[in-house]
Amino acid sequence: MTMPASVPSDGTLRVDYVPALANPAAPTVTELTAVGAQALSCYITGDGWQPTGEQASVTDQRLCSTQDFELPGRKTKSLTLVYVHNPAEPTENEAYTTLAEGVKGYLVARYAVPYGQAWAAGDIVDVWPVTAGEPMKQFNGANSVNTASQRMFVTGPVERDVAVVAAP
Repeated sequence: MTMPASVPSDGTLRVDYVPALANPAAPTVTELTAVGAQALSCYITGDGWQPTGEQASVTDQRLCSTQDFELPGRKTKSLTLVYVHNPAEPTENEAYTTLAEGVKGYLVARYAVPYGQAWAAGDIVDVWPVTAGEPMKQFNGANSVNTASQRMFVTGPVERDVAVVAAP
């Protein structure tokens, strides 16, 4: 077997806030670059993109068996962000101001492509429909930076591994 190629993760995750998408399963380059879209990757800390998921199990009991079986059940997706917080410089605090509590929109994540590469048709992304929760300011002590942590409430199906399309 040939060793599969790996992609270094440093600098290869792009996360943008997008206020509106006509079809979250097929975001367009125009929507990803529209007024109101905000690049967030340079604000999010190295461990601050925290998607999680759980899946319940459905018990499948049978009269003829002494064993309980299981089937996959409902899924729950959760997302928390941790990002730098700089209240002294509003133009350098856009994650905090963009993601004000109650803001609705989408977080679009592209993996394994250099961050600075522009959005392009064919990019494979995950799309998270969210409502921003309350940001909690963190004081992290010596030799660290001020951050905020914030739960994003997932408000619809998370579209995984969907392609960005050219403008219709």
